[in-house]
Amino acid sequence: MLACPEQHMADPSFQLLLLLSRLELSPEQVQVVSELITQVQDWDDFTRQASDRFVLPIAHSHLSRGWKHQIPNPYLDIMKLYTLRALQHNLNISAELKSIIRDVLLPLEVPHLCFKGPTLAFQYYPEPAQRLCRDVDILVTQKDLPKILQYALNNGYQPHDPKALTASDESVTFASNHQKVVTLLSPRKVAVEFHTKIDNTGSVFNASQMIEKRQPITISNINTWVMPVSELFVYLCWHHTKHYWSRLHWLVDITAMQNHKDFNLEEVIACAERYSLGSTVSSCLEMIDYFGAPTIRDIEELTPNTRELVRTSILAMHGDVEFEHLLSRKKPTPDFSFAWQTNHMHIWRWRLLGWKRIFRPTYDNYVAWPLTHNWQWTYRFIRPFHEVYTRFSNRKNN
Repeated sequence: MLACPEQHMADPSFQLLLLLSRLELSPEQVQVVSELITQVQDWDDFTRQASDRFVLPIAHSHLSRGWKHQIPNPYLDIMKLYTLRALQHNLNISAELKSIIRDVLLPLEVPHLCFKGPTLAFQYYPEPAQRLCRDVDILVTQKDLPKILQYALNNGYQPHDPKALTASDESVTFASNHQKVVTLLSPRKVAVEFHTKIDNTGSVFNASQMIEKRQPITISNINTWVMPVSELFVYLCWHHTKHYWSRLHWLVDITAMQNHKDFNLEEVIACAERYSLGSTVSSCLEMIDYFGAPTIRDIEELTPNTRELVRTSILAMHGDVEFEHLLSRKKPTPDFSFAWQTNHMHIWRWRLLGWKRIFRPTYDNYVAWPLTHNWQWTYRFIRPFHEVYTRFSNRKNN
């Protein structure tokens, strides 16, 4: 791996991937892509990087249309094979999205909001299957989650996180009260994540308000709800920054939204300010322009915040999950990757109140000592003692 972000940016393969990570190319970008293709020395590595960063279908689409005869054999065929497998996977994800809405959420008549993944693809991609997805994400209220889990578990869905989850009242009540995300595995073997929060601490986005502001959408004759364009754009800037923009398909998402007829930059900026995310969105917009520039710009020309974001993101794009976890240890709070995204009061509030995490029970606590839902509040007092006992027992056994 190259030593620093500037060296990564000088790599023709990486430059090519960045430019291809968008649905449409400008004439200037097309010209630069033609030049970069002749400089790529390792097409095996290019294909692997495109696959690992979730942009292989998009990259293959561009290359097969405009530069089919300039790609050495057999790499375009290899890209096509991997792309077909990815498209098949995406079609399965899309089918599950429609199934969970039609077969679980609509019969229960519970308010919900679908975000990220397949709904984003249906809204902003001309070919939704090109947008790689790993799961289905749905925001629901904490009050409705127990009956959703019970209904799904009794109709073919399997517990995934927590794996020991059952359809009993006590089990689903505990999971709903103490996990902000509960994951089920569908009959299609697709992970469906039910969220009651879309941030870690609940201090950035108010889940109830997000559900109230949802907008209707119809996907293949199935009615569901999604975030307004400006809300989704701000959320994605925050979410992708939290993960250091380590996946290139996130660049495709942002540029696809920017080119959509309903996108309004003034509304996005106003929305960002309402969530105190103005600096985050501003730096993301500057970073997107930097990565899309036909010629390499000096990183030093960027504003200080964006400079730190770009350098860290380039490293994350070349790293693995362990590297992202290493970066995460330096976060000022669980919801913000950089101190400039938030303020000192928020950071110190988290540092002072973060100790409360030791009182947050886990599903393992419930499994070790099942209580009826009327008594589950006592887990907050039991948790610290249970942790001490578990660690002591483990040390003794070792």
